[in-house]
This record gives sequence, structure tokens and C-alpha cells, in this order.
Amino acid sequence: MRKLLIGLCLSLLIIPGKAQEIPAVYSNIGSNEKGIFLQLENKRIYAIPPNDMFRFSDLYSNVTGTQKGLDFDFKYPKLNGTLFYGFINYKDGSYPQPVYFRESAPIINGKTNIPIAARLSGRYDMIGWEKSGQGVLGYRIVTSEGTILYDGKAAFSHKDGMFTSAATLVEGPFINKLTHEDLVISFTTSKEVKAYIKINDKIYRDRRACLNHQIKINKLEAKTTYPYSLKVGKFNFNFKFETAPLSGSRQAFTFAYGSDSRAGQGGGERNIFGTNAYIMKRIASLAKAEGAKFVQFTGDLIDGYDVSRERMNLQYANWKHAVEPYWHYMPFYAGFGNHEAYSYLFNDTVANYSYMIDHFPFADDSGESLFQDNFVLPENGPQSEDGSIYDPNPSIMDFPSYKESVYWYSYDNVAMVVLNSDYFYAPQGLHYASGNLHAYIMDNQLKWLKKTLKQLEKNKTIDHVFISIHTPFFPNGGHVKDDMWYSGDNRYRAMVAGKSYIEGIIQRRDQLLDLIVNESSKTVAALTGDEHNYNMLTINEEMPRYPENYSYEKLNLKRTFYQINNGAAGAPYYAQEKTPWMMNLRNFSTQNAIVLIDVEGDKIKVRVKNPDTLELIDEYTLRE
Repeated sequence: MRKLLIGLCLSLLIIPGKAQEIPAVYSNIGSNEKGIFLQLENKRIYAIPPNDMFRFSDLYSNVTGTQKGLDFDFKYPKLNGTLFYGFINYKDGSYPQPVYFRESAPIINGKTNIPIAARLSGRYDMIGWEKSGQGVLGYRIVTSEGTILYDGKAAFSHKDGMFTSAATLVEGPFINKLTHEDLVISFTTSKEVKAYIKINDKIYRDRRACLNHQIKINKLEAKTTYPYSLKVGKFNFNFKFETAPLSGSRQAFTFAYGSDSRAGQGGGERNIFGTNAYIMKRIASLAKAEGAKFVQFTGDLIDGYDVSRERMNLQYANWKHAVEPYWHYMPFYAGFGNHEAYSYLFNDTVANYSYMIDHFPFADDSGESLFQDNFVLPENGPQSEDGSIYDPNPSIMDFPSYKESVYWYSYDNVAMVVLNSDYFYAPQGLHYASGNLHAYIMDNQLKWLKKTLKQLEKNKTIDHVFISIHTPFFPNGGHVKDDMWYSGDNRYRAMVAGKSYIEGIIQRRDQLLDLIVNESSKTVAALTGDEHNYNMLTINEEMPRYPENYSYEKLNLKRTFYQINNGAAGAPYYAQEKTPWMMNLRNFSTQNAIVLIDVEGDKIKVRVKNPDTLELIDEYTLRE
């Protein structure tokens, strides 16, 4: 997350009468006083405007106290529906969530109110606000069509018969970048405040009043549980975390893996505006119950594919809220997928075809920068694709940043290397506008991977390396038409400034496998997603992996490697498809799933469970 100390970024608008600078990496893209356009041979198509009906921050920041309770103005005049509400008792249980009251409030033209004094006093005062003079309400916005739009929080104080809206902890606290000696705790407040965290009588403070907070906690002892207290205004929030063991301690531990939690079918919390919150809650709670030390979740957190920054931020918030009660205690590491796309969209209504490219300016209004805004992740990856042989202008920054979407981290004797196979992603029409292909790893990221694996190979504290990437090397159900196979068509590749990459998708897949399988002895498995199912593929030299009449050099694999695909976190399912390698596939399942990886020294075992029914789907040993 970029360190935003003065508030949330709002939509960047094209100023009428002023052309916007176009990144040199694109082709046939222009700008004038009307906006961004795609220039085809005989016509010009302008990007669809975001048509924002609301600002995301207005869904939680405009609360006013009255004598009766709290008034809400979402500044969304077309919003009509229902507000469900209830207190959050932070002293009753470890994973606080709202307990909704039996009555609700109508939302009319974007406004509503909660009559706390009349409805939530006496026998319904479950948090003791009448005595303490303060409390926190949780609320849920449901539209008149039945869509759950947002789950929010509102803190208040009460004195001399008057309610007052207080600075509210609207997101977090989240545990991030955990090591054996330090971590970062992040959180978001509804108003600019100067907060602090107390651990063992030591105070860690914000440097200034802000909305988006990152507080680094350091000088900690390894493998130690630390209770911590977050102070926001007059409110205290108490949780705890455990530091990692010393690197190479080789103690037994478990971590969890999943991906693809975009909105599902079935109604209710299976679609809280862009994310399957129901299954994500189940995954997070089961991971915690199984004693997982961290959760790796790589790609398609949300529906995405949107032209609106505001709607994208709302979807990210809904995903974070789903796992928030457990993120207070352990880290969740997010990865980038194709549904994290925040794009310019050009609709050719005559040809009935749409073109999509990564939004820009890349530095602060792209899919990559929006991801950075929403998460706090390691910053040890490559800078960008600037300086590669395809860079049209080496003297300036032309490409998006890889910051926080390509990285690695370790826990004890395990390293996790997270890649981004949807960087600079052009979902449709890259042959005109340029952009990256879904599942294609570009040159500088490939070089960084080679360097990182070489370093990990020499690191004596690391025994096992996992590669997490959204797109499978070998798809099996749902994305056989693309991912790193494209139905066996090697002609697909990335394009920069109208110039195609030399290597096709299958060639680039083999270059990746050569680094991961042949040049490293520590890599165990690829943890992938994109396909909404669970399966495990044994990748070896005997496995068929090329199309008929493949004319390019083929890679010899020196050892066995595994691909564990788990895109079963709530997105609509995909069934198994026919592939050349299907005989090497184990236990294909369309159940919702969480992968639990148990590590004990040299041994690695895998358990796969349905987070909804708790059924054991699969179980096997990777290393013994």
C-alpha cells in the first residue's frame, strides 16, 4: 500500500479541454478535449466514462449525530433500500462482528437514520453505551433490488442527551509483512486522526493525523505472542499476533492457500457487491481454526473489470471486510489476477466488439496502483518493465509498477514467491492498442524470478519454495482456451507499442518451468487459481504438454514438480476439460475449497477441505 497520509484517492477526472498524456507503451491510443480514444482504421472510439453514482468514502464518512441517534447521508440520491444495523461488542468474543437488531431503517434518496435512543437502549443495549457514553454500530446497505452493497461501521459518543459521530475504525487492524522480529499494522479511519498501538507498555504512534494508517512494530522476539491495543480517539481495540520463528528453525506449522473469490451465485452474502463474502468468511475462519500462520490468496479477489475507481475500491473493501476478523491476528497475502483489472473500455457498437486496456496514468490511476492502495505487501519485487528490450522510451517510466504485486516472503524454512501474470493486462484488443496477454510473464519479471530463485537456492535457512501465480501452467477446466496454453496456440504473446514479443505463450511457459523446475531444487509446487475448481497435477518429463506439430524447441524436465490449483473460493465453478495431460491429474473437484499445507522440517503434507461442509476433499504428501 502506498503510504497515503492525507486520505483516500478520489477518481482522477479528465479535465474538459485538456488532452491527457498517453503512455508510450500503447499504440493507437490518443487523447483530446473529449477524452481518451482508440483510433481504428476508419473510426475513433472514445473510452466509456466511469459514470460514478457514488464515491466509496461517502458510504461511511458522512454520519451526523442527533438527539435521537445517527443520521447517514451516502450522497447517492438514486440509492433506495434498507439499512440493517446492530452493535458490535468488541468485548464479547475474539472475532467481533455486528449483531443485527430485529428492526431496520429505510434508505430514501441516499439518506437514512438509526434511532439509537428509542430502539437500542434498555434491554437492547448489549454494549453498555448508556453507561459508557460510547459505542460502535455495524450496518449493512441493501439496495431496493436486494443487492448487498456495503458493510460499514459507525462509532459514536453520547453526552448530555446528544449523540456525536466519532472517528471510526472502518477497516482493520490488519497484520502485514510479519517476520520473526517486526511487522506492519495497517488500518483505515473515517476521519483524520492520530492513532497509536500499545504493546507491552511501548507506544507506536502515527507520525501525523491521517485516514490510511501504517504503523511499523519492531524489536520483537521470535515465535512470541503479543497482545496489542489500538487506540482510535476514545476507543480501544484489543487483539494479538504471534511473530514468526527464526528462519530455518524447522518447527511444524501450517499455512493456507486459495484464490478466486469474486461474486458467486445463490444470493445473500455470496455476492456482497463484487465478492463472495460468505465463502471467504468460511475460508478465513477455517484457516484460523486449523492454526494457519498465514493465508496466501492469489488473484480474482473481486469481480473487477471495471472502469470506475470508486466501484473497484468498494469491491476491495468488501473482500477485506469478509476476512477482517481473522486478519487482526495473522497475515493475508494477496496476489494479482485478471479480475483485478481496472480498465479503459472502448465499445465498437457497429462491430459489436469491445477493447480494454489497463487504466492510466500508471503511477496513481491504474489497476496496479489501485491494488497497491488497498494492500500492504512486501516491496522486494522488480520495479517495472522499464528498461527491457521492448521499452519504447528508456529515458522515462512508461510501464506500470510491479510494487506489491510481485514479491517474496518467508516463514521459518518456507519461501513464497508471488508472481503477477496479469500485469499491464489488456483484456481485449491488445492487437490494436498493445498491452499484456493474460497469463504472460514479461521479461523483467522473468529476470527477477531467476535472480530470486538463485538467492533462495543459496539460502541455508530455506528448504522449500512455493511459487504462487494466478494462472496455471497447465489449465484443466475453465481456462484451457487461455492461461499458459491457449488451446495449444503459441502465436499468443504480449505486445508493447505495437511490437509483439518474440516468445509465444508456450515458449514463455517453458522458460518459466526451466527456471522453476530445472534450475532450482527447492521449489515444491505452483499454487495457482483462475480455474474455479480444485485439482493437483503431477508435472514430469513423461507428461504430454505440447500441441501436435509443435515446431519450437521443447523443454526437458529434470525432475517432478506439482501444480496445486485452488480457484474454488466462491466464484462460479468450471467443469473439467479434455487436455493432453489429463492422465496426470488428481482429484478434480468443484467443491469450494481451502488448501492447508502442513510443514514439518523436510516433510510437507497437504489437506484440502470444503470450508462450508468441512469435508476432507483430498490429502497427500508432497515431500517426506
